[in-house]
Amino acid sequence: MLSVRPYITSDREQIEKICLENAGCSEAKDETKKLILLIYCAYYLDNEKENCFVAVDDNGSVVGYILCCENYNDYERIFLEKYVPQAATISARRYVDAKFNMLKFGMFRKDYPAHFYLNVRTDQQNGGIGGLLLSTLKAHLRKKYVRGMMLVCDADNEELIKFFEKNGFKGVMTTMFGRAMAMPFDK
Repeated sequence: MLSVRPYITSDREQIEKICLENAGCSEAKDETKKLILLIYCAYYLDNEKENCFVAVDDNGSVVGYILCCENYNDYERIFLEKYVPQAATISARRYVDAKFNMLKFGMFRKDYPAHFYLNVRTDQQNGGIGGLLLSTLKAHLRKKYVRGMMLVCDADNEELIKFFEKNGFKGVMTTMFGRAMAMPFDK
C-alpha cells in the first residue's frame, strides 16, 4: 500500500532519479542532468524540506514526490543568489535557462505565492499518486495560511492539464513558459 510522508534527506537520490526520468534526461549529458536537478530539485530539497513530500511503496521506495516553495519572494532571492550562479558555471545558456525558469512564477506571486513540482515514477503513473501528493501539499499549505499555489506545465500536454483541473486547478494564462495553473485557498 502506498503512503505519503514528509521528505527526508535519504530520499534525495530517488527523487533525483525520478526527476531525470520524467524530464527524459536519464541518458543525457552530465551538463543537462546538472541543470535539470539544479532547477527542479536542489532549491526545494536544500531550502524547503518542510514543504516537500514523497509517496512511498510498501518497501519504502519513493514512487513520487511533490517539492514546494511556500513563498516566491524568498525563493527568488535565494535562487538568484545561490542557484543561478551555479547554472552560470555550466554555461551562459544554462544561466539564462535557470533565470527564465525562476521568472515564470514571479508574475503570480501576489495571489499564488507557493509553487511546486510534482513527479511520479513513469511505471506508477495514473494510479492516484499525484492526487494524493497534491492533497497532502494543499492541506499542509492551508495550515500555514498560504494564500494559494500554482504551477506551470507544458501548454500542449492536455492530459496533464486535465489532471490538474480534476484536482481543483484553474488555468490562469498561457505564457511563453507554458500553461500557468493555480488554486486559491479559501480564507
